Amino acid sequence: MSSNYYDLDDILTEAEKVPTKFNITVPGLGYLEGNPGKPIHEDTKIELPLWLAKVLATLTIDEESNQSFIDLKDPEFINTKVMNAIKTDPASIDLHTLAPYYYAMVLKWGSMYSDEKLIENVMNCLKSRSLEIYNFSNNANKTLNNEFLYSLDEFEKVLFKLTSEGNKLMRQWFKR
Repeated sequence: MSSNYYDLDDILTEAEKVPTKFNITVPGLGYLEGNPGKPIHEDTKIELPLWLAKVLATLTIDEESNQSFIDLKDPEFINTKVMNAIKTDPASIDLHTLAPYYYAMVLKWGSMYSDEKLIENVMNCLKSRSLEIYNFSNNANKTLNNEFLYSLDEFEKVLFKLTSEGNKLMRQWFKR
């Protein structure tokens, strides 16, 4: 999935932090963990913005070595517990707490690793949650305090808003 330079949502998605582990000691990068002027040591685990983690994970240390500066670790938003919950009851998951731009993060992560199964599972989650979003959008005035609405990621919030507006316009059209 390519980045869109002018898309604010894409910029915010790329700024989400992911867990990493440094494979070598790198002089001068200590500021990443609050130690300016010091090195960041081998095996240091730190969360880095996705854009930086992708760069450091794909750069090799030297031409002979195939080792990169860092290894990417599976982030919380795709751990086994979350994936099992997605398969079992997608509406029960608080996607916004996991990652405000959950679907965009999964697409970026899945495309980095060509993980079609991950993307398929999460798209099934979106399909299921879309039905819930549609149901809530039909009763928008009655559901303002519902916990499900607070669990929506940013894409789902836009979907809810557009669906609610579309349903309102359709009701107005039928009244004519």
